[in-house]
Amino acid sequence: MKKIFYFLLIAGLTLGFTSCDEDNPVPDDPQTENPSDGDNNEDGDDNEGTQDPDNPSLAGKTLIVYYSFTNNTHTIMTDLQSQIDADIIRVEPAEKGVDYAADNYAIGSALIADIRENPNEASSYPAIDPVEVNFDEYSTIFIGAPLWWSNMAAPLQTFLFHYGRDMAGKNIGLVVSSASSGISGVESDAKRLIPDGNFLSPSLWIRSSQTSNCHSMITEWLESIGYVKR
Repeated sequence: MKKIFYFLLIAGLTLGFTSCDEDNPVPDDPQTENPSDGDNNEDGDDNEGTQDPDNPSLAGKTLIVYYSFTNNTHTIMTDLQSQIDADIIRVEPAEKGVDYAADNYAIGSALIADIRENPNEASSYPAIDPVEVNFDEYSTIFIGAPLWWSNMAAPLQTFLFHYGRDMAGKNIGLVVSSASSGISGVESDAKRLIPDGNFLSPSLWIRSSQTSNCHSMITEWLESIGYVKR
């Protein structure tokens, strides 16, 4: 009887270890893009996520908001949308056809200067097209921001100036595109404009030269902030 008991005990332990191994597969090479991963949704519930115990809970619907002048941020945020189930809003300036890069970005520089001088005045921010969104529907908001002169691009600042307080208590994930400059100024702008947001750390910084390889960077970042696709 003792031999039978020990045999059953060893067999049970072996099965238990095998099950744990199946729940923790070896991750893909983080340097290899795999675009098909973003559409894998067996449960039809990608719009929910979970968060590790060290960060705020991520559960419920997700919204992506971004502005893009050169389309780098557009490429990044649409790739993000391909990896999760999220609604998406592209902020558009009310004045069309403006070349912010003309005369060595003189127009864009002037817009940032106006905001820096009077950040609490609505008149400091350039007009944008009207946006309709019910923030009560969302628990997580990913914000895609180009960097202009060490700050967040002016049209996106306008959006957050008007709607940032509606994001109180939401989980905020910041994605920044820049040529080479650091992103601390953009992070400061986001926290100023969304004073009561639960900012997920770290922010994702993608340089312009990395845009074509952003898929794997986004995948790793989602894992680092605890956003798990179901």
